[in-house]
Amino acid sequence: MSRRCSLPFVISLATLAAPALAQHAFDPARAPADDASILLAPEPYKTYRGHSLIRAVIRDHTEFNRVLAISGDCWTHTPRLEQPIDFLIPPGGLHAIRALGVSFDIIEPDMGEVVAAERARLNAPQTRGWYDDYKNLEAISDKVDELVALRPDLVSRFIVGPSLESRTIFGFRIDSPTPGPAGTIKPVIYIHATQHAREWLAPMTTMYVAEQLIAGYATDPDATAFLDKFTVIVVPVVNVDGYVYTWTTQRFWRKNRRNNANGTFGVDLNRNWSYAWGNNNGSSGSGASETYRGTAPFSEPEAAGLRDHILSTPGIILAFDIHTYGPLILSPWGYTASPPPILPYFNSLGLLMQSAIASVNALTFTSGQWYSTLYPASGANIDWWYGDQSVLNWTIELRGGSFAPPPTDIIPSGQEIYAGLLALAQTFCRADYNHDAFMNGNDYDDFVVDWIGALPAADYDRNGFVNADDFDAFVVEFEQGC
Repeated sequence: MSRRCSLPFVISLATLAAPALAQHAFDPARAPADDASILLAPEPYKTYRGHSLIRAVIRDHTEFNRVLAISGDCWTHTPRLEQPIDFLIPPGGLHAIRALGVSFDIIEPDMGEVVAAERARLNAPQTRGWYDDYKNLEAISDKVDELVALRPDLVSRFIVGPSLESRTIFGFRIDSPTPGPAGTIKPVIYIHATQHAREWLAPMTTMYVAEQLIAGYATDPDATAFLDKFTVIVVPVVNVDGYVYTWTTQRFWRKNRRNNANGTFGVDLNRNWSYAWGNNNGSSGSGASETYRGTAPFSEPEAAGLRDHILSTPGIILAFDIHTYGPLILSPWGYTASPPPILPYFNSLGLLMQSAIASVNALTFTSGQWYSTLYPASGANIDWWYGDQSVLNWTIELRGGSFAPPPTDIIPSGQEIYAGLLALAQTFCRADYNHDAFMNGNDYDDFVVDWIGALPAADYDRNGFVNADDFDAFVVEFEQGC
């Protein structure tokens, strides 16, 4: 969830009560590939009938607690006072909110109608294009298989690992035959999405971007140049259990499906990463909170499995974590207001992506450091990538005004992120070793010093070793000017 915030007053959601829901029993049966409909399990489904989505400005902690007591479901995670905060309000609650004298706007008068229309549409025969509506986990898996069959010379499927409920977290690798510089590993861009289950636009956008690259290779010059420069790894759904649960039982479920053994369910996977884990400034130790960080770093198999796959993949230099809703381009840090040492470099590339995205549909994404642009978040994936792995990365919060954007947002969202990634790929240069947005003798000198000292930063091809291959690869790219 995204909302621009800058005030230092952060409200804890530790007291936010989550319903004690029975865990979903997974039906492993898959629909036939030629089935024209999307099958939803016949389980009790939360209708959200009469629930309203409002955006309120809260003046103090007492007022927040009173609104929360009426709502029970705050959609702005780590909200701040006197900044817009989204609440889902149950039937009859609007009158009570007005009685408090709270200023608010109604974003959706009846989320039940939104959910019912979405559910009816998804259960109807699907005769349109794949990106014309949202797809469940099985359909996304089938689409990956389709891409592999379409271009087996470029695409290969892999398994990240099992989820808490023993589903398979899957991904795919897109790799052209063009080698890396001086015969080394080609730099890798790692894209993963849907740590938060209800953010359905995230996997669709990720799949769209990947398919544009795959279908365009050798025919479209931009896609060809992208894949000749980078290998791309995609994990479209990290939170597979939660994602299935949003299709079968509760549309706006966020966390994974951990039974916390205290009447609450779920861990926020994007607070379960080890870097700055346990900091109450942007996460919660309460299982009732939507930002519950779990009992320990990587306590959840989904986060641990993704970590292990990342660590086993050499060559990663850029990473993206795709979420909704924004629209935002966020760079480290999330856990502190202190800037990272290369914040100007992050900002320059963020603004580059912002400009490219805006050129597509005239939608301007806000770009900046997570903490000051969005809200505090500790134990988040974005800080682990940079703080633990020294990988440049961004969290992208896609377009949309709720967690149920219309399906007409899917293709525009894909077009926007594709344009942003193309612009980054055309500009990014590993040989800008000191990340000052200029490539000159300082980069060469800094690299040589680190290489002679066998420092991890000089592992240019990021394969776990500092050796002559790193020096050769750096020199090739430095002389080429990228």
